[in-house]
Amino acid sequence: MSHFLVIVGTGMLEDAVLTWNQQGHTVTVVARKKEKLKRLVSRADFPKRLHIVQSDYLQLEKFKNQLAQLSAPDVIVSWIHRSGNDAIQWLCNHYKVSDTRIAFFHIKGSSAHNPKQNFIPPYSNSIIYHEVILGFQLDSGVSRWLTNTEIAAGVVHAAEQKPPQYVVGTVEPWDKRP
Repeated sequence: MSHFLVIVGTGMLEDAVLTWNQQGHTVTVVARKKEKLKRLVSRADFPKRLHIVQSDYLQLEKFKNQLAQLSAPDVIVSWIHRSGNDAIQWLCNHYKVSDTRIAFFHIKGSSAHNPKQNFIPPYSNSIIYHEVILGFQLDSGVSRWLTNTEIAAGVVHAAEQKPPQYVVGTVEPWDKRP
């Protein structure tokens, strides 16, 4: 079984965390709000394999200190907004000396579909980098944003299939974005 480190895993990625927990993986979840972390543990099938860290990636020094104490995961799933690119870069740098290769799934909003707005951090050979771009759904010509359930299912699928880039939903046609 694998060890997943999920950064911001109490919102739209909550169902993904619970899926990996149910599958028997160890999952460490980092999020800002203690009450959401506790609720997540209460929903887990195997709460002893679900570890929580209360931290905010925008408080970078505290975030780095807390995560530096954790053992290296097999998989990182990170939903860090562009305002936290320093935290993304720190994760890539911190784990570049890992003895094993780490699959890094960088979850991004639909604007990452535009190469001019897409941040890809420099990373070492110990990181296997994957992008998961969250798009939207088109139903009978009407667009809507993805639901948390659709997002979580798409991220779980991406983690299973491991493509270099995976789009949940669609990003085309761009002018149909909600």
